[in-house]
Amino acid sequence: MADSTILNLDLQATGANAGTWGTKTNDNLEKIENAIKGYTTVNVTGSGTIALTTASGGTGDQQSRASLKLIGTLAGGVALQCEANPNWYFIHDSSTRAGHALTFGPAGGAAVTLPYTNTKYLIYTDGSSAFDILTNVGNISSGGTLSATGDISFDGGTFTFNQTGADLDARFEGSGDINLLRTEGTNDRVGIGIAAPLAKLGITQTSSTGAVPCIELEQLDQDFAFTNYKGTTAAGSTKSISTSTASAAAKFGAVRIRINGTDKWIRVYDSAV
Repeated sequence: MADSTILNLDLQATGANAGTWGTKTNDNLEKIENAIKGYTTVNVTGSGTIALTTASGGTGDQQSRASLKLIGTLAGGVALQCEANPNWYFIHDSSTRAGHALTFGPAGGAAVTLPYTNTKYLIYTDGSSAFDILTNVGNISSGGTLSATGDISFDGGTFTFNQTGADLDARFEGSGDINLLRTEGTNDRVGIGIAAPLAKLGITQTSSTGAVPCIELEQLDQDFAFTNYKGTTAAGSTKSISTSTASAAAKFGAVRIRINGTDKWIRVYDSAV
């Protein structure tokens, strides 16, 4: 009698295999066990199409195993195929790619690409298409460290960090600046080039030979200002904006700025009056 389509169990016809039911039943039970917790290695050395092995009776097949470890070195693109039946697999890919692509899917159907070696995959197939489950899931919650060695793409939703309002920092590194961008949770500040900003936004040029300004403002709307200062006004020097036009105060010095690529200086006074 034909095997079952998914686990390749050795189906029995009425009255068949007299005296061998113990062996066949044990084989079938081992296949069921393998489908739940079974593990085997699959050698993907070479190129072209490689099909998971099946067995009529016995337990030597790869097709019915729950977990597969891929080994070997690809000599070209490899299409690893399972049978065209509904199933799911845990796959540990430890193959050596040598720059070649590896796919997995049902025979005659749509496969998924396994993009990274030394990676674990959870693959489901409905018999005609394969799906990499972890690339298309709903909400994910992690109580530990969430690590990724590949690209990360956020698209189609709002990204929120630290929604609970805990004292947490976020840090983005550059090639030579470990604090290229940092949000500092303790004092609710943002730093560029600085770990502990002393203002709501702190910017530090970390290289003494960087030869670039801390800020460059380019205004393409020629009818609008570069900046907009909003604060409380007063006639003297007590508020953030002064309405005084006096110039009698002592000159403290000057601050270098650059206008259209040319260095200029803004004179600074000790007070607004």
